[in-house]
Amino acid sequence: MRHLIQTTALCLALATPASADVVYEGRDAQGLHCAAMLGIVAGALHHLDAMPDSLYQQSVMAASQILAKLPGTDAEKKQALRQRGHRIIDTRTPEQLVAEFEKIGGWCTREFLG
Repeated sequence: MRHLIQTTALCLALATPASADVVYEGRDAQGLHCAAMLGIVAGALHHLDAMPDSLYQQSVMAASQILAKLPGTDAEKKQALRQRGHRIIDTRTPEQLVAEFEKIGGWCTREFLG
């Protein structure tokens, strides 16, 4: 049940319209970007039935672990994730998104989940 709640929270965070900007800088901004990329790519693959539920859940948990390390309240983190997710989606084609994720995915894992 906890996984379902976290999955729902991440999906809602990416889907809800943004309000006031929350800004992260430096390493925190990198972590936020990794969490957003992971959430977007996993969500898209899962939606296309190209990712099994178990791997999708692991991806959502990994994104949640990265977010947990960021400073701020849960509301600020969700807002920042929403903002970053919208910027990523608005500025990349699906092909660019996949290429970027392939390029940074391993680095994100080593830096923020290792």
